[in-house]
Parts: sequence; structure tokens; C-alpha cells
Amino acid sequence: MAVIVVWVCEVVKVWLLAVVASRMIGWITLLLTQEFNFANNLHIWDTLLSDPDGPQETLLRVCCAMLILIRRRLLAGDFTSNLKLLQNYPPISIRHLLCVANKLRTLG
Repeated sequence: MAVIVVWVCEVVKVWLLAVVASRMIGWITLLLTQEFNFANNLHIWDTLLSDPDGPQETLLRVCCAMLILIRRRLLAGDFTSNLKLLQNYPPISIRHLLCVANKLRTLG
């Protein structure tokens, strides 16, 4: 019985990662223009373009930080609510988002 539970948990993890990854692709291809207002996008783009690691690495860190900031809601939600949450990202402090993204630099 325990083996089945572990297997189901692994399947759910893989499935959730696939859903999150597909949404992150949308964030990345549009450079987050759909998730934030113009002023916040300028702040993000300024960070992307001024980072010595390059915009690609920074953009990935920003997307990961976005997931970290809503982690509890994602873990508590079901598929439908998580998909809505990822498609309509909640308002957050851009400074806090970029701070979390910058902290991820030290982990990588």
C-alpha cells in the first residue's frame, strides 16, 4: 500500500511540474508582460538587461521566484484553482519579487 501511495505522489509531482512548466513558458515568451503592469515590467526589464549573468538566467530566476512567492497557495489548491492562479498572477511587490530572484543566484 505504501508503495502505491509513494508512486501516486510522484505522478502528481510530475504532473504539477508539467503544468507549472507550461505556464512558465508563457511567462518567458512574453517576458512577463501579461502578468504585471507597464511600470513593473520596466523595473523587471531593467533588472533583466542590467544583470551581468544575462537576461535569460535572470528571467528564469524571476519566474522561479514567482512560483516561490505563491508556493503555499499552489500546494493547497487543486488543478483548476492552480491553473487560474498561474494564469492570473496575484499582485505582489516587484521589489520583493526581484529580491527573492536575486537570492536564487546564490543557490545556483
